[in-house]
Amino acid sequence: MNRVLRFVLAALLACSALVLSACQNSPSGSNDKKTYKIGVLRIDDSLPLYTAESEKLFAKHGVDVQVIEFSSAADQQKAMEAGELDGMMTDMIVTGLLKKAGTDVRVVAMALGAVPQEGRFLVVSSPNSSLTTPQQLAGAAVAISENTMMDYLMNQYEQELGIPAAEVHTVQMPNLALRTEAVLAGKDIQAAILPDPLAAYAVQQGAHVVIDDTKLQKNYSQSVVVLTQDMIEKHHDDAVHFLDAYNEAIEKLDNQPDAYRDMAMKKANIPAAVAGSYRTPSYTAHALPTEEEVSRIMNWMVQKGLLPKAYSYDEMVAHVQ
Repeated sequence: MNRVLRFVLAALLACSALVLSACQNSPSGSNDKKTYKIGVLRIDDSLPLYTAESEKLFAKHGVDVQVIEFSSAADQQKAMEAGELDGMMTDMIVTGLLKKAGTDVRVVAMALGAVPQEGRFLVVSSPNSSLTTPQQLAGAAVAISENTMMDYLMNQYEQELGIPAAEVHTVQMPNLALRTEAVLAGKDIQAAILPDPLAAYAVQQGAHVVIDDTKLQKNYSQSVVVLTQDMIEKHHDDAVHFLDAYNEAIEKLDNQPDAYRDMAMKKANIPAAVAGSYRTPSYTAHALPTEEEVSRIMNWMVQKGLLPKAYSYDEMVAHVQ
């Protein structure tokens, strides 16, 4: 009898050890629950992530996500490079720079820009300026932020519209609020590139629309969501569930934009002057950048000396499913 009892106890202990080992080795095991930290900026592009958090969609899909706000893109990038984040809302230029610095990330979703109407940028001129056409930018002082998406966009606009880039005098002005004030004042600069809602605000204050990128032949501006390759590979199921929640948030935003208008205005710091005309942006679920869009940005970064060589599409983008 004692022998039988000892045998049963030994068998139970062995089974318990196997179960415990399986839980510990499983990337998504209940004993290995991980909180993923996703960085955002207070702009329209981040709204699907805010919505997924506020509607508890991450929890619904079984993934623990903490959305962390940053006051600047530079601070967000530093946090990502320091390993403090598992993902973030950004653009493909920053994505390339992160990879160059040794942080292996992949684009897993679009934020804004799957179609030209999403994520509008305008080149505007001062209200007291006679500069109203793209060709008049030659010889003008135009405020941009060098080596960023807006620098890239200006170069693409110049190429498509036949504006001699060498004759456009770009002025480094990274702070968007100061850039908006400067173009409205019209003293140090004649024009500036601005994203909505600041672009809409500038126009409402009398600025002239010189270039509207939603009316160009190609779609140049995209913001994206990236995740670390570590999360994608080692916690694949969680990455899938994260995207399930993200895409459901987009569907909610697109189906009921008015229901999220107040939150959007608060999170994206919409200027009071344009609050009355502000509309919740539309987004595209299950979208990724095209190979052409990635290649164009990579080639520009190499030409600018930001990268020694272009990353391939597969090095930049992951189809997580």
